[in-house]
Amino acid sequence: ELKAVLEDGLDLYEETLKNSGGPYLMGESFTLADVHIVPFILRLIVSLRHFKNYEVSSDRYPLLLQWYERCSERNSVQQAARSEERIIEVYRMFVERDYAFGGLNKNVKT
Repeated sequence: ELKAVLEDGLDLYEETLKNSGGPYLMGESFTLADVHIVPFILRLIVSLRHFKNYEVSSDRYPLLLQWYERCSERNSVQQAARSEERIIEVYRMFVERDYAFGGLNKNVKT
């Protein structure tokens, strides 16, 4: 159920990129929309891969992943981004403390 909710959310980004004409969220230019979303997508990709064994599908989200790669190549994004190791380290603190995330990050016990 949570996977479906997550993928519905990612579908919105895929559709936005399709409608914008890309390569960025608002079209041809890298804008505050991209600046705001790229750290979230970075943390999402890294944490889901590491803690949930989930990969964002390149078949379902080709534009989103191309956008992410394009943004990640920008010097400004590289300078501001946390490393994958640091993201895992920070998220591990929450997982080990059995912290209950809210929203899409809700950590449901099965």
